[in-house]
Amino acid sequence: MNTQTPCCPNCHTPSYMVRDRTGEKAGTIVGGTVGAGAGYAGMLGGASVGASLGSIVPGVGTIVGAGVGSIAGVLMGLFAGASTGAAIGEHIDTQVRGRYYCSRCDYGVSV
Repeated sequence: MNTQTPCCPNCHTPSYMVRDRTGEKAGTIVGGTVGAGAGYAGMLGGASVGASLGSIVPGVGTIVGAGVGSIAGVLMGLFAGASTGAAIGEHIDTQVRGRYYCSRCDYGVSV
């Protein structure tokens, strides 16, 4: 995608114009929350896989494997959801909103 950064109509400089990333930030938060919830729902599957892998060392290995598998399931869901949400939010920011602001004079511009 080849988009040109607009010039600030207030101070007339293109070097300080930055894209407003509100949609990307919101998408990351919502996607991370949903992903962590999905990871939490799949936590039992991760715990059972971890326990079976940890059963090589009976007792302690099973307990540690179940704990690590549970945490890994939640974290993988969180990261997958956050990255998906960020990508969707970035698309909304660039394609739908088209909002820039000047970091020099704090003037907002819609393109």
